[in-house]
Amino acid sequence: MDRELREERLAGERGRQLVAAGGDVPAGFIRLTWPTSGVHGTLAPDEVHLWAWALEPAAVDLPAHIEILDQQERERMQRFHFAPDRARYAVAHANLRRILGAYLRQPAAGLRFHTNGFGKPELDHGDSSSSFHFSLSHSRSIALLAVANGGPVGVDVEEVRPIEPEVADSHFSASERLQLNQLQGNAWLLGFYRCWTRKEAILKAEGVGLSRALDSFDVSLLPDERAKLLGTRQPFSYPWTLHDLSPSEGTIGAIAATHSNARLACFSFVNEAFS
Repeated sequence: MDRELREERLAGERGRQLVAAGGDVPAGFIRLTWPTSGVHGTLAPDEVHLWAWALEPAAVDLPAHIEILDQQERERMQRFHFAPDRARYAVAHANLRRILGAYLRQPAAGLRFHTNGFGKPELDHGDSSSSFHFSLSHSRSIALLAVANGGPVGVDVEEVRPIEPEVADSHFSASERLQLNQLQGNAWLLGFYRCWTRKEAILKAEGVGLSRALDSFDVSLLPDERAKLLGTRQPFSYPWTLHDLSPSEGTIGAIAATHSNARLACFSFVNEAFS
């Protein structure tokens, strides 16, 4: 699993969202588990809103998405060698702009971003107060966005598929590897992804990117334990609170928030302007 390559995958779709809420799922559709919605209302300081959408690059109308990206985003999109990856990037950032613009009551194309010293994207203060935060993650089939108004937030989502044990040996702490080795078969695989997504969510919330090693702190991963930061050998900015997420079948996600009693609201994003 390549942490750097995973940072650039996302998409959506101009017409009707390619999701199914229940029953049989047609070929090419992703079954999202959260209710569909457009962006309405505001965010309270103790709320975190989570938005998921399926990635279907073959179905997108790219010009409708590319036209709201800024020049830097368009240049970054063009660096991808494969067309599906360019489509995922374009729609990911277009949907990000649409959702944030709806909260801020500003045109999506007019939002301005900058990156911190570690490359984490943030809104320019001219577009929002410093208390408005977001975090974006994606696998090959699904995108996940967390939005908070009151403190940093981090989110990660992964598709559950076979993974080499060497990845855990290379990235997890000694105590995490000890816990993981108590599990076998599919239980081991699910434990791996619980650990991975919880750790990635924390690092994204911290905004430190690849500068901090995954094995420098410990999280829970056993199936009968709640999601929790257990300890760290380097100080964090906050005593992060973790929650597990399940935005679609076959995926595992996690969110790290500053508020110990954060109220989570989860939605499957529908672009109402084109539905």
